[in-house]
Amino acid sequence: MSRIWFVVSILSLLVAPLAFAPTSIPATAAEVPIRLSTVTELPLVGESEPNGSITPPGVTAQPIAVGRTDSWRQPIEGVIASSSDIDYFAFTIDAPGSLVTVTLTNLQADYDLVFGGGVDPVTGQGGATESFEFDPGKSGLEDVTQIGGQITSIGGQITSIGGQITSIGGQITSIGGQITSIGGQITSIGGQITSIGGQITSISVNPGTRDEQIETVVWQPGRYFVAVAPASAGVTSPTPYRLTITLNRSTLQPLGPAPHVQVLTDVPDPDVTTLYIINSARMQEVYPDELSSISVISSSLQNYTSQVTLVWGGYENPLIQEKGAVIDLADLTVVTGSGATPLSQLLQDWVQPGNQRNPLYANYLASIIDHVIEAMIDPTGNGRSGEVRLDYQIAVNNNVSPGDENVLATPYPNVRNIVLIGSDEVIPFFRLPDLTTLANEADYLKYLETIDPNSGRNSLISPDNPLGAALRNRMLLSDNPYGTDRPYRFYGFPLFVPDLAVGRIVERPSEIADFLRRNVPWGYSAIDLRADSFDTPMLSLTGYDFLIDGVTAISNTIGQATAGSIDTRLLITNTWDRTAFENVWLEQPLDATGFFTTPLDVYSHTQTLLSSLNAHFDHWQLLPAIRSGADPDFPAERILAVQYGGSGPASTCDSYPDLCPGFFYNTIYYSVGCHSGYNVPYNAILQSPATIPVSRYAADFPQAFNRHAGNWIGNTGYGYGTLDGVDYSERLAVLLTQELLRNETRPDSGASEGFTYVGRSIGEALVNAKVRYLRTTFGLNAYDYKVLSITTLYGLPWKRVFVDNPLNAPVEDLNAELPNNDRTAPEPIGSSQLTRTITFTINYDPNYLQPSRTGSVVRLRASNVTISDTFLLNSTFNITPTVTVFDYNQIGMPSLPAFAYDITALSGSDDDDNRVPLVVRDVIFRGGQYNTVDNFNPTVTQIVTETFEPLITTTIEPDFSAGIGFWLPDRFFGHSRLGDGADQRDTLISTAAVFRTTDGVTGTLRTYTQLVFQVIYTDPAASGAETALADQNPPVIERVRIAGQDIIPQSVSTPVEVVIGDPDHPTNPQVTVTAVYLADDNVTWTPLTFTQDTTDLRLWRALVPRNWPDVRLIITAVDQAGNSVMYTAKGLLAPPTYQVMLPVVIRSSASSSGLLPCSMTIVNENCTNS
Repeated sequence: MSRIWFVVSILSLLVAPLAFAPTSIPATAAEVPIRLSTVTELPLVGESEPNGSITPPGVTAQPIAVGRTDSWRQPIEGVIASSSDIDYFAFTIDAPGSLVTVTLTNLQADYDLVFGGGVDPVTGQGGATESFEFDPGKSGLEDVTQIGGQITSIGGQITSIGGQITSIGGQITSIGGQITSIGGQITSIGGQITSIGGQITSISVNPGTRDEQIETVVWQPGRYFVAVAPASAGVTSPTPYRLTITLNRSTLQPLGPAPHVQVLTDVPDPDVTTLYIINSARMQEVYPDELSSISVISSSLQNYTSQVTLVWGGYENPLIQEKGAVIDLADLTVVTGSGATPLSQLLQDWVQPGNQRNPLYANYLASIIDHVIEAMIDPTGNGRSGEVRLDYQIAVNNNVSPGDENVLATPYPNVRNIVLIGSDEVIPFFRLPDLTTLANEADYLKYLETIDPNSGRNSLISPDNPLGAALRNRMLLSDNPYGTDRPYRFYGFPLFVPDLAVGRIVERPSEIADFLRRNVPWGYSAIDLRADSFDTPMLSLTGYDFLIDGVTAISNTIGQATAGSIDTRLLITNTWDRTAFENVWLEQPLDATGFFTTPLDVYSHTQTLLSSLNAHFDHWQLLPAIRSGADPDFPAERILAVQYGGSGPASTCDSYPDLCPGFFYNTIYYSVGCHSGYNVPYNAILQSPATIPVSRYAADFPQAFNRHAGNWIGNTGYGYGTLDGVDYSERLAVLLTQELLRNETRPDSGASEGFTYVGRSIGEALVNAKVRYLRTTFGLNAYDYKVLSITTLYGLPWKRVFVDNPLNAPVEDLNAELPNNDRTAPEPIGSSQLTRTITFTINYDPNYLQPSRTGSVVRLRASNVTISDTFLLNSTFNITPTVTVFDYNQIGMPSLPAFAYDITALSGSDDDDNRVPLVVRDVIFRGGQYNTVDNFNPTVTQIVTETFEPLITTTIEPDFSAGIGFWLPDRFFGHSRLGDGADQRDTLISTAAVFRTTDGVTGTLRTYTQLVFQVIYTDPAASGAETALADQNPPVIERVRIAGQDIIPQSVSTPVEVVIGDPDHPTNPQVTVTAVYLADDNVTWTPLTFTQDTTDLRLWRALVPRNWPDVRLIITAVDQAGNSVMYTAKGLLAPPTYQVMLPVVIRSSASSSGLLPCSMTIVNENCTNS
């Protein structure tokens, strides 16, 4: 049926999904996870002190709804007694997918709301036991993660999953950045929850006495906490607040932690680089009519287990070698006495209706398979994936004598690639929560009801089969966990960033067998885009509408790497249709006689070796820029259905892979399109009535390209882009292109320069593209999480791409390749702590303000930034001081220039050849200067879907009234850590400008001309480092205010008081309190030091040389371990006052300045907000 394009541009949000929106009608309740419909109203309870601790052994959190197994709503009244008071309420959530809604109302002071946990209800701790397993993930991204507050603040009510956005709600800036930047007792809450092994999931931090609300779905069963705490103004009220906690309990049945696996082997094989995971028994169950093809798969995989040199150097020096090992899950057995159910039985039980409808069952199966992989490759596990629930074991034979596999050891410690053989019904994808509100995967299930008039409004993928059940329960499919050691902490659910390259080969055994036979590794298993390659290589790129800027960036990148040496065909307009696509995509029109039609000669092979297909997709079709004719869309079936003729006997094909079918052999094609990588098995499609063309809807692009021996990268869910930038899926595709064409070398004694270019593997390119995406993301959110999770490789990760002019690696990776003596930091003096001061001076181009579709953007180039770095004064530190520039285009925020700077450094205390990296504790803003642009109309990243006309021709301007009065982002800098050991990269990230709107459209832009940051490190090899690293509790800024009863507005200086809490030294905080204040010129941030009061040791004071109405501050407190907390008054930068004035003075100040002074007990938000 025809698909209606439309626009939703309500308020100010974010991104454009890369598929046609099915309808503007919100999805009905049937498309949301099934929850118990009746909510039990519990009686009002009063807050009971003490309830301010969740840290053992003094746990005082107030339990509520104890022992309940229904949906419930609990109202609570309570009073915050002081600036150090926190009220904790605890309850257990035992059903994954449950919806938690928390509201805080009747506020007479500024209070904040926090929700988090995920720990064991019995022990109160995270970790792994026989009955519970919770790992919140490793740290590294907290400082650049957008903390999920109420869901309405990032795109609409969670129940409105049809793409309708109802309201923004909440303060936009306050949910961005490190949780300690918000100040107040939230810092203490974060420390307590983290210390028991949990994590903060959501916060709501509206300014003043506005209501607070959190709405989130909980996927990890466990014990959770709601905390009410005063904001850092420190003002409280005797009037009770009203807290209402509602749990809509899911009916999903958790299966508990998956059992772990141990491996018995004879001798480890360090030469193995790729694991091939197959389940021959399961494949026989699913495809009983293809037993011969399954046998071919098993025999073909043996050809992948011999070591092969893919790249040779001089003097026949092998530079890149490839060797595989085949792991057949059919060989997995139950440990004697464990009582575990065999994996084969678990897979057979998957067909039961209750298990089909439960996506957690698929995750249970996938987790067992993941444990097999972990036991095979993790050297630290010594052949085990875990210490508890060791229910399964598998034997691995690496020598010529089978039967002696009795050693518990890691058989393959140097694996870089994982290849999964089969579709979801054979090797399940992981089901991860889709945390987005726009184009959530539940929308796809609803859309599939509208496609075929013969379906009777039934979805083409039933919600009662495993794929549909994932969609129904707002879950996405991902292979990332199979390649991830430990995930990163992410607010709401762990973020899986693969360390290893993962590829999957689909779908039917006959198709997989042909793929494997054609792609047997040998010396010419490369995607060679060099002009003098054996074939004449060609490229093709497509794009339209808001995808044009992304594909243009891809085209420019390819142009740099190929220098015009190969033919590139472009369809980058808003006017191409299916006919134009079929004529231009490959080197000949698809219907040219004998080119790509049945019967296809077995020798046929396309010369289009790389293609980036940027368009809107359904899983079964590509949708051109314009839709014309009776069959306007390009179906995957057109590729899949092509058959080969004259291939000869199978034995000939096995001996000579060139004689095997493989039209797309040695190619790499990729797309940002929605569901372009969504593999749908034939049986998952609605089979009746007979008038439904099942073969058309069951064909998908992963299957189609794999069937012809090609490699394909696409999205298993909705992809995303922005209308006025290259963001989300588009940005990842650009980074992937850069990585595919990257200059990777190996030392080569036979080469004149001492090294040889070895190409770049497509799997490693995708892995590093995802890592680079994170290194240059500030305000990491649910859409980034999804983009990184759904981008999936179907093919062989070890296939390598070669070009004539490979691109230089990013500067942080180039620095990592330097000798240790060029990356070693100074040795700390007297402790394990050392600091580094970095000054960025920015000289903008004369035309740095560029008009955009709806306003203006700030253009910044890396060459505009000069860097002064105190580490560079050290003789052992000689990295290249260069920034990476990108656009800060986050949901609902003005587009601002940003940059990233590598701050990785090695220990100066470690004299070992393998020096350990320093540990970044925090980054502090020490000063800066800026220019001011008044009446600036920014480009706001907005929510859009498709229209009858290309979106780039519209001038829709979203409202931005939610940001009135606040400087955005309030914490405009942060740091991240990605990777471990030698692969660790620490990055300082900052915007180069901030913005405050006055009317929801225009406002004041501050473009920084200088920024000074101090990086605080701990040297892990220095004396005392162990104690410092164990201290993860930051101080708490409990209260900040302008002080004094005799202040008059004409005073030349203003006293400021800060009350500090230190969890490690509660009576005498061991902290340093500093600030930057806005100087008289109103463009310079100037350092300021606070002094500890000699009587009240929790009080710090300083005099700001400004009149009190003009005081603007950013305050930082740092403890002895380097933990810090920052105060910005939630983006206002103006602390509240407490002062008493005579009425005549009040009238005078009000009439002269237009500002009202604040009383000692009530904070007036308008008193100092200019």
